[in-house]
Amino acid sequence: MFEKILAATDGSEHGLRAAKVAVELGKISGGKVFAVYVADTQRTAHLPDDMLLFSIKELLLKEGKEAIKQVQELAEKNGVDFDGAVVEGNPSDEIISYAKKEGANVIIVGAVGRTGLDKFLLGSVAEKVVRNSRIPVLTVPREVS
Repeated sequence: MFEKILAATDGSEHGLRAAKVAVELGKISGGKVFAVYVADTQRTAHLPDDMLLFSIKELLLKEGKEAIKQVQELAEKNGVDFDGAVVEGNPSDEIISYAKKEGANVIIVGAVGRTGLDKFLLGSVAEKVVRNSRIPVLTVPREVS
């Protein structure tokens, strides 16, 4: 049933927790894990097109490559087939689009990302993915102490 598992990561500890769930599901099901990091370039669209904007974009893309590499290493360590990508755009839209493109059976995303619990309750990426996805979405909660 879960042959293609999409892990949406943002490089945070919560994103890594979601990736661990995705890899475990891939290990159990024999499925492939796809990881996607979305560089939210829309947040910088209003800034002047100068060196500062270029630096922010490059920083986001570098951060994305590092986040994808974390998930790849986790998948390889567990013997799970893997593919990953860094894309640009609106995070919730791009996650759903990437899932469709890859034929994913499930999207796994951290319920709390870099923006924290308050943002989640007010309309975060995870909430928008849950609301707009045509396939099941598994949200991984923050670790409770």
